[in-house]
This record gives sequence, C-alpha cells and structure tokens, in this order.
Amino acid sequence: MTNHLTTNSLIHFLTVLAAFVTISLLWKFRKSKEVKFLIYLQFFVAIWAFSYAMEFSYFDLNTKILWSKISYIGIAFLAVCYFLFTTAFSQKRNIINKKTISWLLIIPVITIALVFTNEKHLLIWPEVTLDIDNNIAYYSHGIGFWFFWIYSETLLILGLFNLLNSIFNFPAFYKNQIGTLVIASLIPIIGNLMYLTNINPYPGFDWTPVSFVLTGIIIALGVVRFRMFDVVPLARTKLFEIMNDGVLVINAEGSIEDCNSAVYSIFNWQNKSIIHEPFGKIFSQYDKLTSALSNNLASIQLEVNQENKRNLYHVRISPVYRNKNLSGNILLFHDITSIIEAEEKLKSINKKLMNEIEKRENLIEDLDAFAHTVAHDLRNSLSSIFSASEIMDELIKQNDKNLLSELSNLINHSANKSIQITQELLLLATTEKTGIERIPLNMAHIYNESKKQFNNLFKNSNISITEPEEWPQALGYAPWIEVVWTNYISNAIKYGGTPPVIEVGADVLYNGNIRFWIKDNGKGLTIQQQKMLFKNFVRLEPEKADGYGLGLSIVKKIIEKLDGSVGVESNGNGEGSKFYFILPAVSQKIFSIGKFDPKTEIISN
Repeated sequence: MTNHLTTNSLIHFLTVLAAFVTISLLWKFRKSKEVKFLIYLQFFVAIWAFSYAMEFSYFDLNTKILWSKISYIGIAFLAVCYFLFTTAFSQKRNIINKKTISWLLIIPVITIALVFTNEKHLLIWPEVTLDIDNNIAYYSHGIGFWFFWIYSETLLILGLFNLLNSIFNFPAFYKNQIGTLVIASLIPIIGNLMYLTNINPYPGFDWTPVSFVLTGIIIALGVVRFRMFDVVPLARTKLFEIMNDGVLVINAEGSIEDCNSAVYSIFNWQNKSIIHEPFGKIFSQYDKLTSALSNNLASIQLEVNQENKRNLYHVRISPVYRNKNLSGNILLFHDITSIIEAEEKLKSINKKLMNEIEKRENLIEDLDAFAHTVAHDLRNSLSSIFSASEIMDELIKQNDKNLLSELSNLINHSANKSIQITQELLLLATTEKTGIERIPLNMAHIYNESKKQFNNLFKNSNISITEPEEWPQALGYAPWIEVVWTNYISNAIKYGGTPPVIEVGADVLYNGNIRFWIKDNGKGLTIQQQKMLFKNFVRLEPEKADGYGLGLSIVKKIIEKLDGSVGVESNGNGEGSKFYFILPAVSQKIFSIGKFDPKTEIISN
C-alpha cells in the first residue's frame, strides 16, 4: 500500500486547512448557538476533506474504500449541523433541545453503521470500481445511500426554508445578510448535485466538501468583516433576550414583528406564539394598552394580574420612523411593582404617623384645656382640705363638735371632687389603649347598676323616670357601658327640669344596630351648644352643676371604641334633650314588631 500526494489530495488538504482557518475565525463567537453549529459544520467538513484527501493518496481499492468509509464520520452529520445552524439563526430556539438533536442524529448514526458494514449487505455501495488511470474510485449507490441522501437533502432544504422565512420575519436591515447566507448555502447543494449527476468538469471528483468550506469562508468573512451576527443573533441574544424588561416590536400594519422572552413571562404566554399576530387581538383584554397605542401616548402604567398576583408596569411607547414615515412602534415594559408597593407602604406609614401626630396634638390640647379648666378648682379643693385640717387641730382642742362636723363635710366634699376628676381622667386615658372583647350585654342589669349610684337623689328628690320593660341585646363591654349610663343619668338629673322628668328607652334601627337613649325635660340645647358637646373639659352651664366636662367626652371615646356612635337630639325650645348611643346588635338580623319611621330610620317599640 503506497501513499502518493496527488493534485486531488492537495486540493482536499487545502480544504482541510481552509476549514480550520474558518473555525479559528469563528472561535471567539462560539458562545452564540448559530456560530457554534457553524463551527461543528466546518469540523465535520474537515474530517470529510481529510479522508477524501487520504483516499486520493492511495492507489489500491481497499484502502480507498476504507478512507471513504472514514469520510462518512464527517459526511453523516453535515446536514444536521446546517439545519441546526439555520434554525438557531432564524430564532426558532424552542426547537433546539436535547430531544430534537437526539432524533436528528438517529439516521446519521445508522448510516455510519451501514457504511462500515457495507460488505455484508451492500446497501450503501453495491459496487465499487477503480479507474487506475485517474486514480478515482467510482461508487454505485444502494438504497441505504439514497435514503440517507434524501434525509440530508431534506434537512438542507429545511435549512434554506429557515433562511428564506427569516427574510419575512426579520427587519429589512438584516435582509442583505440573510441573502448572503442563502447564496452561501446553495454552493454545497450545487456541488453535491454535480457529483451525483456527473455534470462535472472533473468526473468522479466530489466538490461537496470544497463547496462546504467555501460556504464557511463566506459566512466567516461576513461575521468578521461585516459583523453579520453583531445584532442577530449575538447582540440580540445578549441584550434583547436576557433583558428583564419586555420589548415588543409592532409594525405599521399593527402586527407583532418581534418580542423577547420577557414579554412571554410578563403575560404568562410560554406556550403561545404571538409573532405575526395582530396586536389588538393579542392584547384585547388590555384596553388601556391598545388605546394608548392608537392614541399615540408616550407612556402608561399597566396592571397585569397573573396567578393571583398583581404586577405593575411602566409601558413606554416609542415610534420608529424610516424616511420620515412611521414604520412601527417599540413597546418597553418595565416592572415598577416594587416601586409602587413601596410608595403605597410609605403612604400608609405616613398616614399612621399623621394619625399619631394628630392624637398627640389632641392630647396636648386636652392637657392644656384641663390645666386651664381644672387647676383652679382642684387647687381650691386641696386648699380647702389643707386649711380645714389645720383648723380641725384647734377645734379639737376647743371641743367644738358642730364646727368639726361642718369641716368634716367640707373635707369629704372636696376629697370626692378630687377623686372624681382623677377617676374621669384615668378612664379617659385608658379607653385609648385598652383592648377589650365585645360580648352580648345584659343591658337591664347594667342600667340598674348605674342607677343605684343615684338612689339617694331618687329618694330625696321628686324625680320621675320611665324605663323600658324589655331591652334589645347589643354587643359591648359591660363596665364601660355602666360608665356611659352613669354619665347620661347624671346629666339628665343635673340639666333636667324642676323636678326632673326622665324617660329611658331603646330602639332597633333599620340596619339592625341598637340605639339606647335618655330624654330629660330641661330647656334643651341650641345647635351651637350641641356642637360643643362630647368634647373634653366642656361644661355648658358650670354654675348649675359641678364637674369638669369630662363625662360626655369619655362617653364618646367608649362608644367609638366599641364601634358605635353617640349623639343628641334637641330643639333648644324648652322641650328637653335626648342623648343616645348606638351599639352593634348581637345579630344584624334582629327585627322588632313596630312601624318603620323613614325620618328616624328606626323601628319604634
């Protein structure tokens, strides 16, 4: 077996060298899938060309057949690599996965197995003859070869279809590049057809590996010299696809030309293709977005709800012009959910802070009012106690029991006034902070306990009081409601007529809440006086009754703490006043027998 370097061998060795030069040019772009498959293509071409060169270097038929078999290690995978290259370039990346590649490699692997076992079945080469004069082996082709050839040509045609389809899918800027790729792709197809049809200036010589190298060189020069893949696919992959912001390209006709994967994630469209679909159809449920585009708005805020989660996006709409004519729009979706949520949280915190400031300011006002209203009387009470205690020492020595009794009553009265103001202030403060559980109230018992505090007055005064036989059941906190009744009864006695005539009652309102009330027969309250009620340290008639104006303010705080409300009804014309408080009913479905009064919105017992 003698080896000789022939012209044919030299051509193919140069082809191998050209293939590796092409690989070296493409190597720095290898991170791109498109370029990666192109590198694989040139590597397998190099294997084919090297094997072909070695075949021409030997003159005996068996050695030529051996190298021809080895060449199929390169030949079998060329069409697959080309198809994957064009598929990646045309951005059909969802097709390229391990499963698809595994399926594509089945026929090439079977073909290689058939080639190396051809002598047993002759499915690839039924007959091989040697032209000794030209040192060329002629191979007849069996069914196995033609099956593989059809498979390879199918992949090459599909690859061309990918490129041609990209002309319609890609912007016009890239059409020249795609045209170059189409022309480069036709070269190996033509070379292969020349070999199979014997329409060949050099019969028996297969130009296919040479033409594949020429294709690689053309593409490589386009990559290096003209930056063919700077935007498609390299920059697009690096920038367009990995952007967190969604990018949507719409043409002048209103169809979606392109979008990145972020758009699919934003709208949860992973299993849906929107390319070439009408924008209005795809985004039909987002009227705000479609309206913004049709009205040429620069930006909007869009809410997208996916999987029970609210996301907010700032959508910027940028028109694209070519030769002063509108050619489309680019929509940029920027996620501002965290910003908006932070703003809302900040507003909530600010609101709470303002409420706290208002409470503190009210407290300061209350303390200031208390200082002005109470200091003088409290000082007098304490001074009376102090002075009386000093005088009592002298009276004890003089054994003046009558004066001692008077001083004792004075001390008792002054001490009671001091205790009263202390208790009222304590209750006023604790209603703000105390957490209680509302339970059904036995209002008859609570009312009677409050009334017991005035037993002496009822015995010694000609007071008339009318009470309900039955009490509707409301929700509340018994100790606090007892304080409310105590204040209301006290006011009715103090500010009622002479003698006081008091009426107590309860109504079920139309919404199921309960209104409890007490009516006196005093001269009543003017509108201006009613506005001053339920405020701290306000006494409308300080000369008529002792106190420090805390009672009704305490009532208001208690009832509001129990999710109720307070009020007064009075004409100020001598018909008395009706003070009331409203509490939630035990059941909002309570209805009582009676007639509905649309004016007062209650059902009267």
